[in-house]
Formats: sequence, structure tokens, C-alpha cells
Amino acid sequence: MPRFFFLIALLFGLLLTSVSAQETSVPAVDQAIEDRLDAVLNAANIETSLEQLTEIRNDLTDETPVMTRVRTLSYIALDHAYLGNQKQAAEQIEEVRRIAERSGLPDARAEVEATALLIIAMQGKISEAMANINDALIPLEKAQIPRVKYFVNNFAAYLYQQRSQFDRALEHLIYAADAVAETDDSRTLIRLLSTKLQIANLYGQQKNYDLALEQLDDATRIAEENNLMTEFGASIALERAYIESDRKNFDVALSIYKRLRDQLKDDPDSVNQYLTVLNNMGDVDIRIGRYEDARKVLQDAYAVAKLNPQQYNPDVIQFNLGYVDVFLGDVEQGLAAMREIVDNARDSWSPAEFEGLLGEYAEALVHVGMHDEAIEVLLEQRELREEAYKGDQQKSIAELQNLYDSKDKALQIELLSQKNELNQQLIENESQKRTILTLFIVVAIFAVISVILLYRAARRSNRELKVANSRLAEQSVRDPLTGLLNRRALQEKLRTPHEVGHDAMLLLDVDHFKRINDNLGHAAGDDVLVEVSKRLLQVSRESDLVVRWGGEEFLIYLTNTEQSKLPVMAKRMLDVIGSTPIQSGDREIWITATAGFISYPFADLHENQMDWEETLQLADMVLYAGKVHGRNQAWGVMALNKPFAEVQTLLETDLPGAIEQDAISVEILHGPEQPKNDS
Repeated sequence: MPRFFFLIALLFGLLLTSVSAQETSVPAVDQAIEDRLDAVLNAANIETSLEQLTEIRNDLTDETPVMTRVRTLSYIALDHAYLGNQKQAAEQIEEVRRIAERSGLPDARAEVEATALLIIAMQGKISEAMANINDALIPLEKAQIPRVKYFVNNFAAYLYQQRSQFDRALEHLIYAADAVAETDDSRTLIRLLSTKLQIANLYGQQKNYDLALEQLDDATRIAEENNLMTEFGASIALERAYIESDRKNFDVALSIYKRLRDQLKDDPDSVNQYLTVLNNMGDVDIRIGRYEDARKVLQDAYAVAKLNPQQYNPDVIQFNLGYVDVFLGDVEQGLAAMREIVDNARDSWSPAEFEGLLGEYAEALVHVGMHDEAIEVLLEQRELREEAYKGDQQKSIAELQNLYDSKDKALQIELLSQKNELNQQLIENESQKRTILTLFIVVAIFAVISVILLYRAARRSNRELKVANSRLAEQSVRDPLTGLLNRRALQEKLRTPHEVGHDAMLLLDVDHFKRINDNLGHAAGDDVLVEVSKRLLQVSRESDLVVRWGGEEFLIYLTNTEQSKLPVMAKRMLDVIGSTPIQSGDREIWITATAGFISYPFADLHENQMDWEETLQLADMVLYAGKVHGRNQAWGVMALNKPFAEVQTLLETDLPGAIEQDAISVEILHGPEQPKNDS
């Protein structure tokens, strides 16, 4: 901003200060009671807090400010919910909701609705809480109290993270950090550390390990400097162990888990963390093939979890025990346990958690040769991944990470400088009194100059805006890593009315891509995706659309293509990918791909019988059949052998059955043989 524009803004800011203060007044609170409530939170003892909160409630009167009453009664409702007293929690929420509605205060309404939704989420009803989150977010827009803004945004971040909407989750965590920056009380550092742990967890889920560890290192430093390691040390270590395990540093992760196990074993207030540690130790043992060790530690965990089901879900541990049974040869018993947990979790677990559960279940099925059921499980997993991929989340998260980093640094500076702020403000006020007359003169002198410069700046901005809009329009339909068209581009093309001739779709998935990321690093994975994109473009025609469909999956939309030529084109795709290695730094990486292809429209079916999305789904199903039957191959649906009305349900639900009953003809092509990959 030019210097004189700053002076103008400062002048009018001084003139309008009293008006702004009236328009944005913060609701009153009883500070003495607020301090007592903070003390209850700081103690963090669920066994005694309800008694203490009841004592505080008895001290409330009709003259007690609304926000203090709302906070007290909301905490009582939450304590009832934590203790399993759902009826009392619901009655308490209705009482406090009536108080909030009568007050008309946005802060009160936001806090009550978020508390009510938190109680619903505590019962495992994440979908119901998500469906009503706007009941809390809409009044939050006009809320003034930092504590309320912190609480509601934190809870919203939790819900969005449970639904794998990581960009929205990070956005609300940034708002929560903003709210922390507005406070200076006994809870400020605690809220700051809690937010850092949540953001580290979010980064970890997105495989941004360096950023996650940076947050944990910062949290450790702040906790040590402020004597808060007793409260936060275990949580920080647990998150660090999880990240090290995800990075395949299993020995490091196990050493952290063992220290935590010994530290938490006899602490009755840390049952949840203790069980998490034991379950994660079992998970690490499973991942490195120590199944007997895994069984022992998981059995110990299950025995404790059965006694404390409100602290930790025993189903999680039972599922892992079933997985161990399968790999130790107790197939029938293990699969029965896993299947029961999957059925129970389908409607109660978050999509991110349930998607991982399905992946492990499919691994167990493939291990014992139950390929047909494995295909069904993998397809269900794919549907969950499709939901998680929508919205181009990775790009949004990258932008929001930068925003958080800058705000986080500003927050820490703010915490260090708050003690001197009052004295500095007094000095500035005296200076403002001496310069205000000068400012009026400056405004008059620069008024004409301002108009001229503003006019020129507006013209320049308009030109820059047009260029930026053109770039944004291009970026919105391009994948930032590979430069290919993205899912949105193809969806816009196919959803717009257009003539469809003899087209086709080939869906292609890079085999064992997760191993590349896990063993060689994400940079190598990116190199593979970029090179695969180049090779697909090389063998595609100019009229074809090559799309990065999601993750390691690509879609080639072939225009004006005779069905008889589809196998040739599919084979060409397999060969160009698998015939030569991909160079990543000084390492050569051999890869293969599995594909499914189909003509569109399929079997001359009308759009209202099988549209492009349903046609693509059939190609996706045969792709997964190729995955289960060995990978490095392409499966093509070549013909419909029976009337569509008779086999429609079969095509949608049971691909192996459709093939077995000769409802469709499938052609199978194999990719090139490869040398063993030493990488």
C-alpha cells in the first residue's frame, strides 16, 4: 500500500473508532466464573468436573451474563455425555438452547449448536453431525468471543477431517488459530498446542511428513518452555510414533510406543492413549510380519478395551486380531471376525477410517484366494476414495498450508509481545494526537494525486485480472503435477449435450504405486506419474483426451474409434508403460499398469440405459478384475450377449457372474514381461 493511502486509512480509522466499537461489541461475561470454568478445564478430570460444574451452576443467577450461563450449562451437558448419561445431556442441551435463542446472541447460538453436535458425534453419528454443522457455523460468522470461535472451528475441523475433507478441516484449524491469537489467559497455550497437534495429525494423514514433524517439534518446544509436557508429552510422542510408522521407520516407532506403554500402563486417566499405543504396536508388528508378537500385544489390548469400551472401541483391536489369525492360518475364524467388524463399521466409522479397514480386509481375502469377494470389497473402497478425491483437495491444502504457516508465526510473535503492547499503544496515541492535524493537510494535498493514481492502478489491475482469469480457467481443468486434463474437464465435456459417435474409454491404474511411494519416496512417485503421463500422450491421438482421473489412475477418452481396434490400443498403452524403466534421479524404476476398456456407447445402448458414468463403472469393474488376477494386463468388455434388461442388475453387481453366464464377452491382454525390480 502506498504511504499516503496508509495515512488516509489511519485518519479515517481514528475518526470511526467509536462507531466500530459500538457495532462489534463483545458479549459480557462474569470473569470470576469464567476463571473457575477454565480451572475445571485445566484439571481435565472427568470424575470430578461434573461435581465442580454443578457447584458453579448453583452460583448462577438471572443477573449472570448469558454467555457465562451458556458456557457453564454446555459443559455440564458435555460431561453427562462423556459419562454415558445421554438423556440428561439432551435435556441440558434443550435448556441451554432456549436461553441462547432468547438472548439472540450469535456467540450463544454458535456455542450451543456446536456442543449439541459434539454430543451427537460422540455417539458415532458423524453423518448426522455433518448434516447439521451449518447450525453452528452460520451464527459463528457474527460471533465475537475468541473462545467460542476457537471451539466451533476446532469441532468443524474434526468433522471435516472425519469425512476426509482435509482442505476444509485445515481451513477451520486456521480460523481456530486466529481465535487463539486473540486471547491471553490460562488456556491460550493449551489451545495453541492442541491446534498444533491437530494440524500435525492432518498433515500426517496427507503424507506431508516434514510439515507434520515441524509442527510437533514446535509443540515440543512450546510445551517444554511452559512446563506443559506433563499434559502434552504423551500426545506429541504418540503422533510422532504414528508418523515414523507411516514413513516405514518401524524401529523408531516401536521404541517410542514401548516408552509410552511403560509410561501410561498404570495411569487410570490415560486408558485411551494406552490402548492406542498397544493397538499401534500390534499394527507395526503386523506390517513387518511379526504376527505372533502382534497377537500377544493385541490380546492384551483387547482385554483392557473390553473393560473400557467408552474409552476405546474394542472392534478396532478385534479386527486386527482377525487379520493376524488369517495370516497365521486360522482363516475361518479370522475372516469371520473381520467380516463382522466391517459390517458394523459401514455406517458408523468415518469414510477415511472405513476405507482403510476395507483395504486390509481385501488384503486378507486375496491372501486366502477369495478373489470374487475381494473385488467387491475393492470396488466399495474405490467408491469411498472417489468421494475423498472430489474437490481437488491437494491443491487447496497446499494453499492453506502457506496461509497457516504465516498465521502461526504471527501468533507466536503476538504471544511474546502482548506484555509490551499496552505501553506501546499509549505512546502511539500521544503521537497520533500530535500528527492528526498534519494528516488532514496531507489528505488535502494528495487528494487529486490519489484520484489519478487510482485510475491508472484500476486500468492496470483490470488488465492483470483478465490475464489471471485466463490462467485460472486453464488451471481449473488441468492437473498441476502432470499437466493433463483433470476429472473436472472430462465431466464438463461429457455432461454438456454433444453428439457421441463411436467413442471408447480406457481406464488405467499404475500397479503397486503405493509401494513406490512407501519404499522410494513421494518424489519418485511424482516422477512415475509425470513420465506415465508423457508416455500416454505419446501413443494417443490428438483427438483423444488423456485425463488424470485421480491418484495413480488415468482415463483415456478415445473419439471416433472402432471397437475392433480397442485391444490394439490397449496393448499399446501397456507396452509403452511397461517396456522401459522410468528414471528417477539415479534410480531406474520398472512399472506396469492394469487397464479396463469399453466402447461408448456400449452395445449401442441409449444414454438413458447406460450413460457415460455407468459405462465407465463397467470398465472400472473389469480393471479391478485384472488387478485381482495378477495385474499388468488389460480387460476389455467387447460385447453384450443377452438383452440389457435381463442382465442389467448382474452387470452392476456381479461382474464375475456376468462373465460366467456369458452375459458379456471379455478380451484379456497381457503387458510386457519385466526384469525383477531391484529397487
